[in-house]
Amino acid sequence: MKVTKLLSVCFLSLTPGLFPVAFAQQGQPVAGYQLLTTIPIPDALAGGFDISWVESADARYYLADRGNATVSPPVGPAIDVIDTSTDQLLTTIPLISGSNGILSIPRAHEIWVGLSNSTVTVFNTDNYALKTVISTGGTMRADEMAYDPADQIILVANDRDTPPFISFISRQTQSVLKKLNFDGVAAPNTTGGIEQSVWDPTNQRFYISIPATTANPNGEIDEIDPQSFKVTRSFPTVCKGPAGLVVTTSQRLVTSCGDIVDVATGTVLSTVAGVAGDEIWYNPGDQRVYFGSGTDRISVNVVDVSPGVIATTALATLVVGQILTAPAVSQTTHSVAADSANNQIFVPVTGVGVEVWRNGASLTAFPNPIPVTGTTTLGTTTITWNAPNASYIEVHVGSPSGPEFTHWDNRGSMQTGPWVSDGMTFYLQDVTGGKPLTAANTLATLVVHLQTH
Repeated sequence: MKVTKLLSVCFLSLTPGLFPVAFAQQGQPVAGYQLLTTIPIPDALAGGFDISWVESADARYYLADRGNATVSPPVGPAIDVIDTSTDQLLTTIPLISGSNGILSIPRAHEIWVGLSNSTVTVFNTDNYALKTVISTGGTMRADEMAYDPADQIILVANDRDTPPFISFISRQTQSVLKKLNFDGVAAPNTTGGIEQSVWDPTNQRFYISIPATTANPNGEIDEIDPQSFKVTRSFPTVCKGPAGLVVTTSQRLVTSCGDIVDVATGTVLSTVAGVAGDEIWYNPGDQRVYFGSGTDRISVNVVDVSPGVIATTALATLVVGQILTAPAVSQTTHSVAADSANNQIFVPVTGVGVEVWRNGASLTAFPNPIPVTGTTTLGTTTITWNAPNASYIEVHVGSPSGPEFTHWDNRGSMQTGPWVSDGMTFYLQDVTGGKPLTAANTLATLVVHLQTH
């Protein structure tokens, strides 16, 4: 039987992210996450891999698989293509050189792949036929990429050339428009290569992680104008050596070393402790960032970046691999991508294949923000929860063990009274089998706001 406590007092909302991270053994469910399946890949990725990409609109996952020349018969470099709706390997696209960065352009029916021979190859996603090969003019690998759909420009980094540089490639003509050297003249002088780039559709700018420069030894995020092909701003990072980079719908840049940066000001709002990764991925489906490698190389950190939340710790850690004694191959990762349509997280693991995890928990409010008039400072909303990986839940206010709003089974909704204040935080807790009210059992959080009309 459901018991609801109608709250009639004012609550102090504790800052999210101040609680210990939820952690588990390899493959075990944690904080609402469950390992659904492991997709077998030829040679089980024992030869390594690099960047991965999910195109939710097409239900496709693409992985830059480096192959393995030491086995018999040899497994060559390829792009592994997985259907994210069925979790099945569809095909592998053979490559002539090692694969690094990858991105999908669904409206053009194309995937772009950066190869170790300093070329970018373009494939048709209808039949996976090769469309063109574009040289970046370097001598080392073409690596990670981002796409500006407004100007139809792809930015690709040659991180290991001397000096490192980025190329701007026209999708329409499939030719290089401009090259920008990070040599201290045309752009900042990088002393640590060039890492993940992203396109911000709100600000109409590229952003790119630079692990270290002469001006900022800890690293920086550079803002790049696709019209002038110039760096327009540089944001020094507090954390050291940013590699992975994402931009959220709340206009926050998140780096793999943990900085959360406000796009408008370039200010570091907080630094999430203990996270790491080569590639990181923002999933708008659950408003969380997934870090492609913990500091232990065998885990994926999960950070809540929903509106109103400024995290300082990870919400959960998914243990996806294990360190093994040589000559056995340790099961490690540094890559991750998520499907926003079904909230499945795809994690390639060396010597294993691609693990598929699901975030099955959600906590929402309608309306949010709550419309109020005049000097009204409190409002009413309906809280809805879904936690398919739990049996019983409780919803608390202010903290995991704060005042209880309701408890019930794993799916339901309940209207509040007129006591919800701006910025109030709700916590969805898994209490199955008497689990304690701790951050380790928090399945989801929700911040509710008021909007005066």
